[in-house]
Amino acid sequence: DWIVRNAPVPIGTVPLYQALEKVGGIAEALTWEVYRDTLIEQAEQGVDYFTIHAGVRLPYIPLTVDRVTGIVSRGGSIMAKCCLHHHKESFLYEHFEEICDICRTYDVAFSLGDGLRPGSIADANDRAQFAELETLGELTKIAWAKDCQVMIEGPGHVPMHKIKENMDKQLAVCGEAPFYTLGPLTTDIAPGYDHITSGIGAAMIGWFGTAMLCYVTPKEHLGLPDRDDVKTGVITYKIAAHAADLAKGHPAAKVRDDALSRARFEFRWEDQFNLSLDPETARAFHDETLPKEAHKVAHFCSM
Repeated sequence: DWIVRNAPVPIGTVPLYQALEKVGGIAEALTWEVYRDTLIEQAEQGVDYFTIHAGVRLPYIPLTVDRVTGIVSRGGSIMAKCCLHHHKESFLYEHFEEICDICRTYDVAFSLGDGLRPGSIADANDRAQFAELETLGELTKIAWAKDCQVMIEGPGHVPMHKIKENMDKQLAVCGEAPFYTLGPLTTDIAPGYDHITSGIGAAMIGWFGTAMLCYVTPKEHLGLPDRDDVKTGVITYKIAAHAADLAKGHPAAKVRDDALSRARFEFRWEDQFNLSLDPETARAFHDETLPKEAHKVAHFCSM
């Protein structure tokens, strides 16, 4: 509640997590009624968007059996466990129109969760992932008909040569609803550097049309990030987003690049620092070897 009241940006939640807590963390005990009450409770608190894993359907769960990493989404695994235990279709899918009615009443947007996203590059673009994506497209149309706003969550772990297929398919089956991706990570071999492995994928999929990027920190897969990890992740993703805007020909994207390039060519060091994404780091790196003020007007090389 404190975060919702004080945040200057939209706040999203995964209501399934709180619903699970209400039943003692036992996925098999989840019911539509518990989930519905949680939705209303959070909507009345002022949450801006809900992540709803309504695309994880009973028929799709067997498609994950031969995966290297199975189901890695927490929301996806909760719903899969619930479906398999009762051998029934997901209550999120069956009651989706009622969920839309709640979201419309409280003006809460949808983030349709990718509960079957690939957790390794070996599983990228498989039948389970794309079956869920097609269902998310179906649900998007239902939500739009109910006058609800929708964005689609995307992967995940995808090698570079498979990224465009993800974007093209999402645009086609989801009616060009905004795509929201975590990376994707382009390789699995760099724990401690997944802000870089995912930044590569983020720049590519941003160029191809993703609307929003979910950042990744160096602690991904290893632990919880601290303040410095968050800063590193955010800077990495600002670079990826800006590179994507440049590639798309965004009218204003090039202005800052040109201004910094002119400052660099004219040896205007302070302007270079101030125009950079992270002036503090740029200035610190310069001062490690060239600390004197005289160095800021000296010409050491062609640029």
